[in-house]
Amino acid sequence: MRSWLAKFMVLLITVTSISSSLLPLFQASAQSSTLVVSLPTIWEDTVTDDMLADFEAQYGVDVIPLFEQNTFGFFGGGADVTTHLDETEDLVNTADVVYIDSSSLTPEDTLAGYFLDLMPLAQSDAALDSSDFIPAAWQSYQWDGGLWALPLSLDAILVTYDPATFDSLGLAYPSERWTLDDFANAARMLTTYAADGAVETPGFTVNSGGNNLDVFLRALLGASMYDATTMPNQPDFTNPSLETYLDTWYDLTEEGVAGSQFGGGDTEIPLRVEGMMGYSERQRPGQEDDTADRYASLLPNGVAGLNVQGFAVSAGTQYPEVAYELAKFLTLRSELTSNSFSVASARYSLTTTTTTTTDQSGTPGQPGMGRNRNVPDTIQPTVDLALASGLPVAELRYTAYLSTALNEMSAGLDARSALQTAEAQAVADVETAQARYGNVYLSITPPETGIVLQAGEIALTCAVNLGFGGGPGGQGDLANQTEWDTLIADFVASDSVVGDVILESVNSTDLATLAESYDCFILSTNVVQGADLSVILNVDPLIDTDPNFDRNDVIGNTLSQLQSDNKTWALPLAIQPQMLEYDSEQFAWAGVPEPTNGWTADAFTDALRMLKSYNPDVTPFNANDPSGSYIMMLIGAYGGLPLDYRTDPVTVNFTDQANVDAIRQVLDLVKNGYIAYSGLNDVAGGNMILSMEDSPAITTNTLSSFNFRGAGGPPGMEDAVDTTVTTTYPQGSTFGVIAYEISTGYISATAQNPDATYRFLSEVARNPQLFSGMPARQSLIYDPVVAASQGAEIVEVYQQLDTLLRNPNTIVYPTFTGGGGRNALSFIDNYWLNQAMDNYVLEDADLEYELADAAMKTKAYQECAASIVVDTTDQQDGGMQFEMFQQIQQCAVSVDPDFSLGG
Repeated sequence: MRSWLAKFMVLLITVTSISSSLLPLFQASAQSSTLVVSLPTIWEDTVTDDMLADFEAQYGVDVIPLFEQNTFGFFGGGADVTTHLDETEDLVNTADVVYIDSSSLTPEDTLAGYFLDLMPLAQSDAALDSSDFIPAAWQSYQWDGGLWALPLSLDAILVTYDPATFDSLGLAYPSERWTLDDFANAARMLTTYAADGAVETPGFTVNSGGNNLDVFLRALLGASMYDATTMPNQPDFTNPSLETYLDTWYDLTEEGVAGSQFGGGDTEIPLRVEGMMGYSERQRPGQEDDTADRYASLLPNGVAGLNVQGFAVSAGTQYPEVAYELAKFLTLRSELTSNSFSVASARYSLTTTTTTTTDQSGTPGQPGMGRNRNVPDTIQPTVDLALASGLPVAELRYTAYLSTALNEMSAGLDARSALQTAEAQAVADVETAQARYGNVYLSITPPETGIVLQAGEIALTCAVNLGFGGGPGGQGDLANQTEWDTLIADFVASDSVVGDVILESVNSTDLATLAESYDCFILSTNVVQGADLSVILNVDPLIDTDPNFDRNDVIGNTLSQLQSDNKTWALPLAIQPQMLEYDSEQFAWAGVPEPTNGWTADAFTDALRMLKSYNPDVTPFNANDPSGSYIMMLIGAYGGLPLDYRTDPVTVNFTDQANVDAIRQVLDLVKNGYIAYSGLNDVAGGNMILSMEDSPAITTNTLSSFNFRGAGGPPGMEDAVDTTVTTTYPQGSTFGVIAYEISTGYISATAQNPDATYRFLSEVARNPQLFSGMPARQSLIYDPVVAASQGAEIVEVYQQLDTLLRNPNTIVYPTFTGGGGRNALSFIDNYWLNQAMDNYVLEDADLEYELADAAMKTKAYQECAASIVVDTTDQQDGGMQFEMFQQIQQCAVSVDPDFSLGG
């Protein structure tokens, strides 16, 4: 009854048929109105104003795209229906048109009344040709007498297998005639075992990245899991075969010969049920695995699973007819149908191939299936069959609750009882959804379009890449967006010219790209050296006229690192020093005194020996430093300076006796098991990055406020007790040592108002809480306001580092990304030194000989590199950097034919 009432209400809203002759009526009713469409974040560069312009002009509306959705988010099988419905309610109150897929549009959503039934609109739309859609796609969102979405594209779920493995075992290939017993037999034969009899690699997996297990079991069943005689259709799990299938699958998983693997972790398993979307992703250049050698089959009973993407309309829209037209318009955009999460367009007319299907993939002469993705040729014919024989999403309703049943079996229930429990849960969820129908208020409020600028005001654009936060691909809000919003509001309120600052999180560090689009950009690293600086402003004139900027106030030699050709190209905003971190609990167990105000080199050595003596099986110091800087810094602490980074070019002195002795002292600690080490000239650098499970007594870390969280752990682990303590590297009697990266602010050479842009960056520099590092200015380190906001413990470390940097004997070492003022031409100055140290540690070579040979090659390289000249004009897309790299490599090979950055 309720369903027919809903249809009647829609008919009252619709009033008339949708035809081109009544387009003026649409335009009159929607004139000056706004439609909001919710889209996946990955389409931010695809759905543009230009794409929407024709539609807006035709219907007289403004379309606002919101890029807020992830692509997938499966509901069902134990998921909380209340949470899911709440999230859907938020979504349909946000946008008139909503991107959906088979995970995000469920029967529960439509029963709750959240989506508009499009059937009356579609049936009266003379311009809509339903035969243009692949039948299974068109049927996917039709249930309970309604049409709930227009399909855009689809992915196919198939059985894939490695024929070579099957041939080696004499197994017949899978086919749509296989039963679950056939799969069970193959799984056991294909499984490999370790010497102790434990399963090493299961023979069969159902990729758990989506609903593939549910699809597989539904294909085996050959029947729906809903009661078609009821309206709305109710869950029905009484098919006796379900009990058998669950028992068999549960036994296979208990044996370990079959299971559900996630993502790319199943690539070695010979028999799989998986979506072709993930398959084609693994065919990208550089990401290939075994997919090209695999074949595919339909699922049991000659069907395939489908995940269908599309567009639905919120029941809260004030403009149902135009919202429907917008959904239809989007399904006709080839740039959307050719997406990264499908293998084909839902429409025949949007096929990207001129071929027609053969007797293997449909009726002869029928249009091709609209292939989108790079599916291997061995599999494509089966994909074509799948699109012709796929199960519509509507036929997969309530299958997600099979996961609930399997969970109940893991808790001890038999299959029959587990199915009864799952069905009861499904029925309860349906009732929960129906109870919301007519009891929720839906109304779309368009998002604010931004601040209205007053006469004479400007809006600055600024990109931010801090190496963390942001959405997919680095886009979206910053992790500390609220703090940035507060800073911008305060700055705009006090500035006479700037009416707004539009801040965007990005993942690029390319100066030319950023300078073209933004007035300013903030990066987590120093990219001055070796870059094309013509696209950014020299900030010296702005600094020199700023009464609040004191060059002597900048920490250490930070400002000089941002200079080239005696000009300053960036503002220092914060620094991230590399620190040591030790576990106070392990120190206490070993009776090691904790360092006070840092370590001396001798005290550091004593700590390593005591830790090793307490636990001989564990290496005390394991650096989390892919650059290998920790070795150079330890050599400095022990009195050696084989590379002096205070000069340009770097001074090479590998054979001085003090340097040889310091190098040997550090490397002997490595040889004796006190310091973990891998080849310094490996691609990854000196040490592998530690996992969350690694807990050495001493490691390296980057200084940030997160190092001083006390007893509270990171988000989600607030109750964890943190026993780690941050301190400086050991300091020697000859040299102090430190390495740090610089967060930097740049002004585009085409900035609309350089003075205003500089004022904004200066305000950013005065707010160190925006960054994970320490202030770049001494005055802020000793500022009581900063101390109050950051905490006394971390400010004490800041001041300790400031004292270290004031010492003229402190050496600033380069970081992994080239900090420390390194010239781009000298980024491989330590290559042959690293090689010498690798040979001594890993091959027990003669150290003096290796160092002498390394010194000869390094100096010869420097002589060659000094003559490198790069044309900085007309360089696009990193061309200048590539040309420089080529010349650097030529110099290196000329002195060492075996030179290779891979080791």
